[in-house]
Amino acid sequence: MSATALIIDDEAQARDNLKALLTERHPALDVIGISHDVPAGIALVKEKRPDVLFLDIEMGRMTGFDLLKAISPQQPHVIFTTAHVGYAVRAIRFNALDYLLKPIVPEELDDAINKALNELGNGKRSGDLPSLLGTMVSDRQIALPLADGLAVLHLDDIMYCNSDNNYTEVYVRGEKKPHVISRPLSEFDIFLGPQGFVRIHQSHLVNRKHIKRYVKGEGGEVVMCDGRNLTVSRRQKPELMEALEKL
Repeated sequence: MSATALIIDDEAQARDNLKALLTERHPALDVIGISHDVPAGIALVKEKRPDVLFLDIEMGRMTGFDLLKAISPQQPHVIFTTAHVGYAVRAIRFNALDYLLKPIVPEELDDAINKALNELGNGKRSGDLPSLLGTMVSDRQIALPLADGLAVLHLDDIMYCNSDNNYTEVYVRGEKKPHVISRPLSEFDIFLGPQGFVRIHQSHLVNRKHIKRYVKGEGGEVVMCDGRNLTVSRRQKPELMEALEKL
């Protein structure tokens, strides 16, 4: 099928390289506009209403997420492009969206475009964009996808996460019951690990700020601020000790 696309990136070489790849490998994808910054990109998306949007993340003082917030709910299928593997990419991966690392590998571009065209053909758009936008809220807030909507939480209020097969229980300070999220704990580890959380066991990911004390043992236990004892595996004990030293 044919589709339209926009490229929004503040690097001229990156824009030119992507445009050349698309012209060579995907002539059915018509690039109808290119922009070098977020304000112009917002106007271009609203004017052109593309099917696919190739979007850089860091563009000067603004980001690709600022653009998505400005055009919501008018969402094309978004394929992020970035040279940085950091917090933003972890959020994208957490929400199962497409991203390409620069320099773009042609075969990875092919896979992303094929997925986009397939979803467009089935009447779908990009994955969980509302959740992603919540995830990227400033002041260390994230949005967790629930069965009936989103739970927007501050990272400092999350005490720990427990694995329940392919689900994760998220325990929050001041709340009696955990939020049950249909994501494995490994994905929370990828996303929250750099934010002060430490994996102490295959079943437990804890916020080091909410550890009340450590009880010695083969692996030992941690006593959390809500009084709950969580087992520390022998394998994860060194990582926990290192994290506690940073408190």
